[in-house]
Amino acid sequence: MKMIFSFPISIYLVATIASLCIMIIIDYLLGAEAEHLNAWVIVNRLFGNATTIGDSLAIRKFGLAGATFIMLLANAIFGSLLLQLVRIIIIFFHS
Repeated sequence: MKMIFSFPISIYLVATIASLCIMIIIDYLLGAEAEHLNAWVIVNRLFGNATTIGDSLAIRKFGLAGATFIMLLANAIFGSLLLQLVRIIIIFFHS
């Protein structure tokens, strides 16, 4: 367990932001197909911009604040997994 959290918190923050950016790009490309947790719609609603896609299921069920929290939590988890995957790849190639 100590190895999982051996990186500074700033590295996890950067991995979370990278994961969020990837999710926003994918949701933008998918459009209305990403109907459950559409990060593109959530970010646009946070900045006050209207989209033609409509609200995602997460916004309708939990509201904008709840959907934002779920989006950030999911991306924090995916960012941590991405960081561990990079760590494993580096260890694999250096051993």
